[in-house]
Amino acid sequence: MMMRGPSARLLLTLASLAGVLTLPVTSRSEVVLTQISPKLSISGSLRLRGEFWNWFEPTGPQSNEYNFFASVFRGAVKWTDDYFDFVLEAQEVGLMNLPDDAVAPAPQGSLGGGAQYFAYNRRTDDTNVFLRQGFFTLKRLGVAGFTLKGGRFEFSEGLEVLTKDPTLDWLKGARISQRLIGPFNFSHVGRSYDGLTGSLTRGPWNLTVMASHPTQGGFDLAGMKEIDDIDLLYAAVNLTRPEFAPNSDARFFYIYYSDGRGLLKTDNRPLAVRTTDHRDIYIHTEGVHWIHVLPTSAGPLDLLVWAAGQEGAWGRLDHLAWRFDLETGWQPAALPWKPWVRIGYGRSSGDDNPNDHTHETFFQILPTGRIYSWSTFYNLMNNEDAFAQLILRPIAGLVWRSDFHNIRLAESQDLWYTGAGATLRDRNVGFGYSGRPSFGHRDLFRVVESQVTYAWNPALEFTLYYGHLFGGDVVRKIFANDHADFAYLEVVLKL
Repeated sequence: MMMRGPSARLLLTLASLAGVLTLPVTSRSEVVLTQISPKLSISGSLRLRGEFWNWFEPTGPQSNEYNFFASVFRGAVKWTDDYFDFVLEAQEVGLMNLPDDAVAPAPQGSLGGGAQYFAYNRRTDDTNVFLRQGFFTLKRLGVAGFTLKGGRFEFSEGLEVLTKDPTLDWLKGARISQRLIGPFNFSHVGRSYDGLTGSLTRGPWNLTVMASHPTQGGFDLAGMKEIDDIDLLYAAVNLTRPEFAPNSDARFFYIYYSDGRGLLKTDNRPLAVRTTDHRDIYIHTEGVHWIHVLPTSAGPLDLLVWAAGQEGAWGRLDHLAWRFDLETGWQPAALPWKPWVRIGYGRSSGDDNPNDHTHETFFQILPTGRIYSWSTFYNLMNNEDAFAQLILRPIAGLVWRSDFHNIRLAESQDLWYTGAGATLRDRNVGFGYSGRPSFGHRDLFRVVESQVTYAWNPALEFTLYYGHLFGGDVVRKIFANDHADFAYLEVVLKL
């Protein structure tokens, strides 16, 4: 359902928000409708975000410096029973002031997030409403600890089970989950999955299986459609804080992904070769993660390992790829602002020969990419990321995180990849990943970024982010300058 008058709608939204901020907030995340039934509840959230972009400067007249505004409202109804739960959730998205002149000729391409939203929706102001979730959860099936969910739902691989340990659960949410499959909620449309998921939990063990088709979304407001040409299967065995390792969490997982859309693939082969390859993609991914927290008198230390290997077919090519990440952190005891210092290194395989018969670029599948690339200028494909991170918590409800990342391409004969997975079923703009040539270089850029999140109370949260990029040899071969910026201000109100 497309709607008009976005400028008036923006003024009304901002006025409403201003009114809300002047009142004490007593809302909860879920309101039980006791007048109707204690089993019936409603919930909702409103997210408002202004994004400010200064992409690397193009050589042409296109605009790399602009800002736009987006609103996301989600409203859900839930029925909770002894035997089953039912959830129905709608989502309304509004995009305003998108740039219509921020796409440059190749290899420069889209100049930031606003350019991507405009390329998908082809309007500077647009709005749509669609079904984000609608599913049943069956809870009593005759097997203790077994649940079955079916319908349209969000899914975040790596978050099947929480540990109830704050450090382990932060690491699972911020450094493990959604690397390969996620709801892409940083985007203003997001992604859901149509299918089934089953979970069996016995003590510290959990088995989760999910089979589905993803929905459209991400950057395209037509989020109602299902991409039925993509098949997705996920299976994981989780071991959470067993008696012999009470400070550890581990997972073994398998993902099958097939894509029969026949769209133009993004890889390092010449364009004339790629345009003739309409064969399917199918990829098997096997992986593991392990997290451990070591208590010490000087403060807890944490260790994290994540690794995955891939094999299959990339159209006419064989596919063989891998990625690993190693991280460690320390939370010094008895220091003000509760600091947490972390360092890490990750590397994924790239393709070193565009003319052979093997595609060796690690494929990130359907992630929530922004978790691992706050700037959104890169993802986890064909690169190495050496980073340092400082997290401060000066007062209750406030988290201040600052990162430094040195990003280099893994293979100089491969591409600089961006994107977060398939978003459309029938247009080449929706393959999900784009790539720029490296011109034989590996030095991509350095990123300095900082984000402050303040939860005023459980119902109201503010986030301010700023990142600056210092471009390297790859950037200087493509763009007219080697500096870029991205910032946003976001307010989230929960019912």
